[in-house]
Amino acid sequence: MKNSIKLIIAVFCCVGLPAAAAAQSSVSGINTQTVSHRSENGEAAWRALKTGAQAGDAKAQRRLAAMILDRDVPQGEAADPFAGVDLLKQAARAGDYAALIRLEDLRQRRLAHSPSLADMIEIETTRAEAGDPVAAWRLAKRYETGEGVAESETDAAKWLEVAASAETARFPKAPEAAFRLCELNALGDEARDPEAARRWCAVAAESGHAGAAIVLKRLAQLQG
Repeated sequence: MKNSIKLIIAVFCCVGLPAAAAAQSSVSGINTQTVSHRSENGEAAWRALKTGAQAGDAKAQRRLAAMILDRDVPQGEAADPFAGVDLLKQAARAGDYAALIRLEDLRQRRLAHSPSLADMIEIETTRAEAGDPVAAWRLAKRYETGEGVAESETDAAKWLEVAASAETARFPKAPEAAFRLCELNALGDEARDPEAARRWCAVAAESGHAGAAIVLKRLAQLQG
């Protein structure tokens, strides 16, 4: 039966189901719309956002950072890009996904003030430890590929569990995370556990993952 689980999962890994393909976006699970910080009264907007940012308002931090990074500050105010990035980091640590998106964009552009990969991993770890499924999904991908961290199925599975345990309404990729856990437990070298593979396939199937439902159906036929 253990070999049957592995064989069935392996088939679905190879054919590449649409749900799995959809999970490969560079900023998975995040709404990529940005919010304009423009205002007819730039000075008033600057003052209001600065007050909100100092009070810890993540949205205000992100929008103030945008004004700084876009050099859209009132006359006489400094547009220090390093300060803007620091504000984005604060906002991202507080759970502002738009700030996380902009930080990742800046990282890939490799500017003098761009955040490092280590910065991104630190922010994602902070958020994932707080139960954030988006950050956990991103971290799991890093541990699967070894991007900025030591490749580890165990750590990937740890963060996938956080992502898979979220409600689908909150994190649409939760079923995909559950199916990936099914794969790791069925096929992995470190995280192999056939019973866990079956359990996570069931979770994924209940959430509407087509591949997981087919795997479970095949396993039931084999048992019969």
